[in-house]
Amino acid sequence: MTPKFGEIYRTKHDTYFAVGEVVTHNPQLILDNVNYIGKKNFVIHIKFGQGIARKAVLMVKMSGDQLPKYLDRTDIKLFADAVTNQELQLMNVDAEELSTFKFREELEIEDPEDEKIAYVASIRENTIQLVEDYLKTLQAKIDKLSQRKANHYFSSKAHYEDVKDFLLSVAPYMDLRLKENQVRQDEWRLKLRLGGQ
Repeated sequence: MTPKFGEIYRTKHDTYFAVGEVVTHNPQLILDNVNYIGKKNFVIHIKFGQGIARKAVLMVKMSGDQLPKYLDRTDIKLFADAVTNQELQLMNVDAEELSTFKFREELEIEDPEDEKIAYVASIRENTIQLVEDYLKTLQAKIDKLSQRKANHYFSSKAHYEDVKDFLLSVAPYMDLRLKENQVRQDEWRLKLRLGGQ
């Protein structure tokens, strides 16, 4: 029994709102090779065209009886916290974990189809803005460094892994859709200036 949009479920400790069946489209992430000096930019390639799309079920954790605010507005701080705390559960349609969710009730939603489109679009928008904000903050940090340190910023494996881990944590929501034929086929290129010669 696949959870449907608008249904409320309980797990042992939490209450979840079912966004229901969605298509998650994981883009291919390619981060620049950082092993040479004098590099002007660090480029992140997010290749949607090379991505893998699959059907999944999305459940989002509620706070008390309230739906998360990021479902109908852009609030990247709230959304970032939700991702960090794993409050969005994206599971395979036949995942065993689904059996831990117990149906509680169904919300009365006036236009469920429109609302679902809006909620999925809002998650996508929050993700894109969160990525842009993350990189803007990182750019500001790099800009404060000396030329030499900025150049070598990504020589540090930890710095490189931080960016990679962040991107991997949000990748499943970057191009969340309702149908497979809606997924992006382009490439999103993001640059971080490192100074360089």
